[in-house]
Amino acid sequence: MSTNAIDDATLDLRLPFDESSCREKKFPTMSERTASVPTDLESEKDQVQALSEEIVVDDSNLVTWDGSDDPTNPMNFKFGAKIRALAIVSTLNFLVPLGSSMFAPGVPSMMTEFGNANSILASFVVSIYVLGFAIGPLIVGPLSEMYGRLIVFKVSVFLFTAFTIGAGECNNLTSLIVLRLLAGLIGSTSLAIGAGSVADVIPIEKRGRYLNLYLLGPTLGPAIGPVIGGFLSAVSWRWVFRVIGIISGIMTIVVFVFLPETYGPYVLHVKASRLRKETGNDKLRTEYENRMSGTVPYFMKNIIRPCKLLIMSPIVLIMSIYVAITYGQLYLLLTTFTSVFQNQYKFSTEAVGLSYLAMGLGTLVSILTIVAYSDRVLLNMAAKSGDKKPEYRLWLLLVLSPMDIIGLLIYGWTVQYAVHWIVPLIGTFCLGVGIFATFSPTISYLVDAYTIYAASANSASTMVRSLGGAFLPLAGPKIYAALGHGWGNTLLALIMLAIAPAPVLMYFKGESLRKRFNPSL
Repeated sequence: MSTNAIDDATLDLRLPFDESSCREKKFPTMSERTASVPTDLESEKDQVQALSEEIVVDDSNLVTWDGSDDPTNPMNFKFGAKIRALAIVSTLNFLVPLGSSMFAPGVPSMMTEFGNANSILASFVVSIYVLGFAIGPLIVGPLSEMYGRLIVFKVSVFLFTAFTIGAGECNNLTSLIVLRLLAGLIGSTSLAIGAGSVADVIPIEKRGRYLNLYLLGPTLGPAIGPVIGGFLSAVSWRWVFRVIGIISGIMTIVVFVFLPETYGPYVLHVKASRLRKETGNDKLRTEYENRMSGTVPYFMKNIIRPCKLLIMSPIVLIMSIYVAITYGQLYLLLTTFTSVFQNQYKFSTEAVGLSYLAMGLGTLVSILTIVAYSDRVLLNMAAKSGDKKPEYRLWLLLVLSPMDIIGLLIYGWTVQYAVHWIVPLIGTFCLGVGIFATFSPTISYLVDAYTIYAASANSASTMVRSLGGAFLPLAGPKIYAALGHGWGNTLLALIMLAIAPAPVLMYFKGESLRKRFNPSL
């Protein structure tokens, strides 16, 4: 067959083109296609930028891990390196909350020294530290997802040491309050990004026990702090800050020398930067490159992420409010223990700190229970459903959190009727069990639900719960003055009972809420 014959046959196979037939078959005509093309450079640029945010890089220029066992991947760190990193972060997470309540037994002597008898101000000088916890996470959490965890830890622990030592040398109440606020603000780093650091190196099926050991600090620290503070305050309230400052100074050296970078996306970012210099290929990028950009728009996008999660994710909002009320109740009780056991039971300044031990013991029992069963419950339920759902972390909360309500009632009414001091301490033991059982599974739940953005999710939760911890204690003196300890603590118990359906809702409907409300981050 000749070439001309082939061409004729090919032409015969072609369908006739008619613009009206395109309309009938819903194909766009040439004029319609032309109309869809951007007519100005600005709109085209916007479309290209939007597309570039969806498709980060060409696969040939994508920098990833060198296989599933790449030793530079924090998930593949040796066990010893993981434990070292978690031990450092957990120690910081214990030290910072320790400072929140360690000062409580020394407040009366401090107020006397400064010539002020305002009971609300006395509570405020303790809770202002926790207010810093509400502000700091909005900044440090997103920053750690842009510049890595390590640099944020280094800066914060150094400044925390400086502010704490400065607080111990103050000569007036105003400067003490300001430095307490700054110490809480910068010290919130370990609270905001520590859980993310755990998620960086521990896979989900093993994460429960390590995360719960890390979370021991925010509840055990405030319970143990007054025990130490009681003895230090007998010498001088200033020694509370000096001791914390000394320990924090030691931890500053430890962080600078021994803490590794654990945030995987940032480790890859550093790798890509190194390869660009070595190869001269400026197109090399990671899939997370946009989030690592230091430009103002991306900086702002990272900064507002915790607020975005809080507003657009029902599970973050609901569980954060739930924990905030519990956390506020914890600090309300911590700020009133000193006056209750000194005035009602005539404890000395040194002995009053020991009254906090019962709550610490309850917290310890709760943590041991959750560490023992958290991962086991997750794996057992996952075996039945075929999926490791984050909601399974809430099962232990549903079982143990009622101890909080029981503890409030025992403590409140036995103090009201001046029953022997051992009985209200049994109530505070129950409180320790219930409060930690509320706090720990909630954070574990949010970390598992938002693994790569765990720091932002935890920052959102920390902000809300810290507002509760800062302001609810200010109402304590007025509540107890108006209602007494019996009805005052019954009111707190009724509030906890009213919000009890929140974790139940998350347990049964959390998965559908996560899928329905999935904000673009």
